[in-house]
Amino acid sequence: MIRLSIFRNEISPSGKLVDHLAAAVQISGQELDVTEGSARYVQVGMPVYSERYGRMIDFDTDGEEWARNLPSAYRNGAVSVTAEIIEPVEEQFSVRRARCAPALTDRHARHPR
Repeated sequence: MIRLSIFRNEISPSGKLVDHLAAAVQISGQELDVTEGSARYVQVGMPVYSERYGRMIDFDTDGEEWARNLPSAYRNGAVSVTAEIIEPVEEQFSVRRARCAPALTDRHARHPR
């Protein structure tokens, strides 16, 4: 499970930049639950880069992986996101076996005489 905190900032009457919690969200698998604030701050279609997948993904690809990487998608400063892992994620490794063809070369192979 991943807990997201989405903050928006505004200038206070004293002229200071202040962060306010806009939404708190919990994601478990492909289930998303807004626990506080407004759902309009949660953009499940926003693509984020995932090293695990080696490409851009969105919520529909893998909800928890998307949530873990969401903070990197907010770089403009008006909105920021923090992600907290509530439960450890088990890494699943798959082994792919591929046939390896011998490397081709433009030189002739030497044969023992």
